[in-house]
Amino acid sequence: MDEYDFFETPVIPFTTLLEGGEVELHVRSTATMEQAAVRGVVSRDPARLGGSVIKLNCYGRLGARIDQTWYMQVSAFLEDEALTTDHSLAQSLDIEQSLKSPEQFKKSRYRQD
Repeated sequence: MDEYDFFETPVIPFTTLLEGGEVELHVRSTATMEQAAVRGVVSRDPARLGGSVIKLNCYGRLGARIDQTWYMQVSAFLEDEALTTDHSLAQSLDIEQSLKSPEQFKKSRYRQD
């Protein structure tokens, strides 16, 4: 079984992986380090996917491995243009995520509201 690495990005978050859902992902071959854009159906159980199945090693934005194993039945390898990123969309998603940060500034005890 071939293995590929999937790295979460603002444009393609880890939450894109839904049981039995069809997705388009950017992946990297663990054997050759070659990048590709693929379309296919994902599942946590390879028995649910017929035919040839690849294993997805998933990583978060900071490179930490996500302890969930996913499998994918690839229906198509997409053209190289599919690997390009819409940078304005990625930047807006980064800004949106940073504004929803759980971290907050410490409030001064001397401040009068």
